[in-house]
Amino acid sequence: MKIKLLLLLLLVTFGIQAQITNEGEPKSWSLAAKKNTQPIMMPEFNLEEVQKEDEINDLDESKPWRFGYEYKVDLGLNNSGVWDELSNGDRIWRINIISKGAKTMNFVFDKYQVPTGATVYLYNNDRSDLLGAYTNVMNNEDEMLGTWMVEGENVWIEYHEPAKVKGQGKLNLTRVVHGYRSITDAEVQQKALNSSGSCNLDVDCSIGSDFDPLKERLKHSVAFIIMQGFVCTGTLVNNTNNDKTPYFLTANHCNAGAESTWSFRFNWISPNPSCATTANSTDATVNQTTSGATRLATNSNTDVRLLQLNSIDDSWDLEWAGWDRTDDFPSYVVGIHHPSADIMKVCRDDSAVIKRTNTISGSSAETWEITSTGDGWELGVTEGGSSGSALFNENGHVIGQLYGGAAACAGTVDNDARDFYGRFALSWNENNFATWLDPAGTGQTTLDMLTQTLSVEDRVLADNIQLYPNPSNGRLNINNTSGNKIIYTVYSILGQEINKGELAFGNEEIDLSSHRNGMYFVSLEDTTTGGKITEKILLNK
Repeated sequence: MKIKLLLLLLLVTFGIQAQITNEGEPKSWSLAAKKNTQPIMMPEFNLEEVQKEDEINDLDESKPWRFGYEYKVDLGLNNSGVWDELSNGDRIWRINIISKGAKTMNFVFDKYQVPTGATVYLYNNDRSDLLGAYTNVMNNEDEMLGTWMVEGENVWIEYHEPAKVKGQGKLNLTRVVHGYRSITDAEVQQKALNSSGSCNLDVDCSIGSDFDPLKERLKHSVAFIIMQGFVCTGTLVNNTNNDKTPYFLTANHCNAGAESTWSFRFNWISPNPSCATTANSTDATVNQTTSGATRLATNSNTDVRLLQLNSIDDSWDLEWAGWDRTDDFPSYVVGIHHPSADIMKVCRDDSAVIKRTNTISGSSAETWEITSTGDGWELGVTEGGSSGSALFNENGHVIGQLYGGAAACAGTVDNDARDFYGRFALSWNENNFATWLDPAGTGQTTLDMLTQTLSVEDRVLADNIQLYPNPSNGRLNINNTSGNKIIYTVYSILGQEINKGELAFGNEEIDLSSHRNGMYFVSLEDTTTGGKITEKILLNK
């Protein structure tokens, strides 16, 4: 059985922290007997009409790429499904939803509040695809949640509520998304995987020795977004604190549903790349997904949307891209993206980009233009689904994000058409990006990606320091395996020093129980090597 890796969310007043679970299975699977329930059938829709709309919309990169048809529903604990009472006082609620012909199904809750100890699972009828468990750490202030996709047309949602929290849970579905274009593993030689044009290059294809080393890291900053029935691309971006805050850049026109219901997939990269050929790319086994984000800034003039993801996981091989807000002309540009919801691709343009005010779909935006007079993209192209993906200059710095255009494949070469990217420098000024991306007030006009900003000594220290548990209940442990003396300082989110000490070797417990819940920063310095790092921790008593 393929179990999807699910990243759980914790959203509190001052910050966020990731938690992963990939354990267990739905309680009902071990029950000898359980109540029967009639499946809820989604009505048929006119797929042919939807596909005709897609034929037009897929050519317009200023629109999110649609993969699913969205049903509005009102299905919850009190009006649908079936409850099973267990002998120990626990109870299980199950609902079975069928949408004939669906390749995938995903869901949006407009009420999601799960008490401690309760779990939510999603699985298909033959139990070949299991998603979960979702738990109380995914609760958030707006009580909304969007799920990743489950393969197939017949899906179960199961809620287990322990006796001690009976009646405390809230679950209500507001959207069911029928995926008519597959973007998971179910049909890997159809639709999603290998759905983009043959002129595209998988991200592991070489685009030149001058950029390949940068690309090897930058690809780990890129995520594929599902927004109810649509998809886009976006990029993790670094900030001057170099603290791994999950700031995420995409396009303003990527706007299907509340950001708290979006899901993100990182590191979907083919292990056997196809480089502008008709050969198929092979699928990746890595499925690193997270759900939910908070909107920080939007701007239609530069078509930008800056988010903070509700959670990511430190065990994933991720990168935070650097940026350039000078608005200087680049020597060449590179894009990394998911065209037509396909596995990650890369494109490059060596001809001079220009600055232009463009009107796309009735909206005006200040853009970088990939010019048709310079033969468009030299390697690869963008397509629907690439919207929001970053434009990198020769230094690997973000200088914009994809707004729209007409670039496409003509066989294994591009069609020489133009693409347009909202300019990062203008977004910075108009949206005061410094609030988030330069919190230290350095005034920097450029910033390297995270791994470039850390010295060798910093990286060694990061590898030899463990802070746990995180979130902390008030007792924070710092484990030092470096062999050197470490000085640590704990700061509040407002920069107030609240604790300081030294750790020669081994484990130190710090008592934070007298402080309020929220985010704190732990600054650590190796007194021998000079390495310095800062780690975020959450206090959640």
